[in-house]
Amino acid sequence: MAKRISFCWVILLFLSCGQGTAKADYGQGSFPPAHELFLPLQADPSEPRFGVSYGAPISQHAIAIANIGDYLGLYRWSILNGKGAVQLNIGGAIFSRFDFTGSHDLQVIDYYGNVPLDIKIGSVSARLMFYHDSSHLGDDYLRNKGLVSESHSWEAWRSMLSYQPIKPLRIYAGYSDAFHTKPGWTGPQAVQGGAEVYFNPEGHGHWYLYWANDVQSWHRDAWNPTWTSQLGLKSSAEGAQGRGISYFVQYMTGPRLEGQFFPNHESIWLIGLKFDISQHAPVPSPTGN
Repeated sequence: MAKRISFCWVILLFLSCGQGTAKADYGQGSFPPAHELFLPLQADPSEPRFGVSYGAPISQHAIAIANIGDYLGLYRWSILNGKGAVQLNIGGAIFSRFDFTGSHDLQVIDYYGNVPLDIKIGSVSARLMFYHDSSHLGDDYLRNKGLVSESHSWEAWRSMLSYQPIKPLRIYAGYSDAFHTKPGWTGPQAVQGGAEVYFNPEGHGHWYLYWANDVQSWHRDAWNPTWTSQLGLKSSAEGAQGRGISYFVQYMTGPRLEGQFFPNHESIWLIGLKFDISQHAPVPSPTGN
């Protein structure tokens, strides 16, 4: 794992060469904005956020998803005379999925926590973090299926690298390695990649149309990928500092990412809302502004 982290930093330094014209002037101090250095990944289902959505899995009954989560910036160190920064955050989320039927039974709930270390130099950002995921089946689901509750959890290291060659485009890639799982399962490694396209990066009219794509592939699922494609429209008022509401439609197919269901494959359409309540840039910025 140490070799992979070192490789990530080497790539970061390589891509950030020539970023001396960056306009950002990062300060240093406690409790900085959590999303300024590494903006949340729009189409990553495991990204902590506030949101609700309605889904229609193909050949199954409808479901509803409710997520609660965000990050808190703890401390930021300014580097390269203010042209770059390193920041320590903490994050947490609750991901829940319900049957959207008369019963509204809870299927599964995942509790997620992480400690990210973010770095940004010019148009390049990196995130290195520890995270924990604990997955639990709902009581109604257990009763209806005649199952006995079994705890599923894991701890992992995750590294992400994000590059923004032009303002409307962001690409990223990452690697995860679970070092402790309960119950034990083989194949703890995962790879991830994606791209986000912003059609109104200057925010004319205070709306931001985006198209985000994410793919995650775990060794535990024989490297079968989970593809997520999300088309969304974010609205944000003047002076809101990036806070706003995103309306989206999404298609996802592949192995499920909840710990209790990762052997299961599904294809699902979703429509939903995401609520950005923390201060951050409405869209990623190569210069940090």
